[in-house]
Amino acid sequence: MFARLSAKAIVLAAGIALVFFGVGLIGLGIATSLEPFVGAAWADAIAGALFLLPPLIWAIAVISARAPRQAQQADAGARQIMTAIIAALAKETPWIAVVGAGLAGVANLFLSRNKNRK
Repeated sequence: MFARLSAKAIVLAAGIALVFFGVGLIGLGIATSLEPFVGAAWADAIAGALFLLPPLIWAIAVISARAPRQAQQADAGARQIMTAIIAALAKETPWIAVVGAGLAGVANLFLSRNKNRK
């Protein structure tokens, strides 16, 4: 299991590095191609704006276009139940036991994930 997890982490790190350096080299190429026309500083500013503005505009559009939540009352009931459970845990159960049980449960899920059940 540890070997698979390590392999996945290495592939993820390599993918992130490829994206990071790929985007950087594309920006460098854009800045280099604009440099004879507008100068070094403006070429860097334009290349940076090309990469910054589209995601920024998209994020602003997504945030401003959120629909209002419909099920406010259903969420309120679930929130009250969770608050009551957490309050009961805080009063009567040591937190280290709760955290330890949670960690043991997560470890059990990961360790028994790929085993055949007989």
